[in-house]
Amino acid sequence: MNNKYIILFLISPLLLAGCDNSQSTENTQQSQKVVKRSLDNMVLVKGGEFLMGDFGPLVGEKIPFSINSDDKTLHKVILDDFMMSKYKVTNEDYNNYVKLAGGEKLTTSALYRQHSKLLDGNISVNIPWKMAKDYCLWLAKVSGEKIDLPTEAQWEFAARSRGKYLPYATNDGTIIRGENIPTYEEIDIESDGLSLPIYPIGKYPPNPLGLYDMGLSGAEWTNDWYAKDYYAHSPVKNPQGPDTGEKKVRRGNIGGDMQYALTMFRQSALPVPVSKGRTYEKNGIPPGYVFRCVVNN
Repeated sequence: MNNKYIILFLISPLLLAGCDNSQSTENTQQSQKVVKRSLDNMVLVKGGEFLMGDFGPLVGEKIPFSINSDDKTLHKVILDDFMMSKYKVTNEDYNNYVKLAGGEKLTTSALYRQHSKLLDGNISVNIPWKMAKDYCLWLAKVSGEKIDLPTEAQWEFAARSRGKYLPYATNDGTIIRGENIPTYEEIDIESDGLSLPIYPIGKYPPNPLGLYDMGLSGAEWTNDWYAKDYYAHSPVKNPQGPDTGEKKVRRGNIGGDMQYALTMFRQSALPVPVSKGRTYEKNGIPPGYVFRCVVNN
């Protein structure tokens, strides 16, 4: 064999290894940038004690706010400090994760393909529970922090600005169209004619803690399994939800009545939602399955 081919044969694996190492280093650096940006957007939520559930009978006209029956058992909860992302995770955030970490790619529904504005980088990403969970755990792995989806108790405590009696997680606890939530015209424009309350992150004022769109612009996944009677036997200290279940707790508005935007209003959904009788992998999922992450101390 010609000497020059022998030399090329010997050094080509080293060149390839060098390329792999270079690519790996670049991915690591880019991942660290994404994680740093995520951590920089975290808001400290000092722990404390609050009454979780429909506090309507304690304030104002002293009647329930929520039409639900599963939030009526007011119960004491004590939480440790944690940090919560001021924004929901966006399409841009999630696509960076897919590119850098090989995370599961989005399966976009026909609705999203027809209304591509919903896939803009500054719109909250719409995904099943497990994909949201995996994203937060990836942030944890790269950062070395204890990052996860928020528990239901953490979500409500933060939405209510450390457990205050705030019906909505807006700047002042009220809903005023055109000031702290979109007008109907704005909703139609932002959702590309679908009249869905989905709009870019940070568009309206945050709640007093500095958290944007809590309970608005989609229903957020929490870490907890759902049980209708959970409040009746929830532990006081850092409740984590039932050990098992069929559905996961969600919080927030995705159209229709503003009941869904109430800070105490409970919802649930299958971790892998079904759309028109088909699984997520076949047909995508309806809009509004959004999330944000927390850092636990």
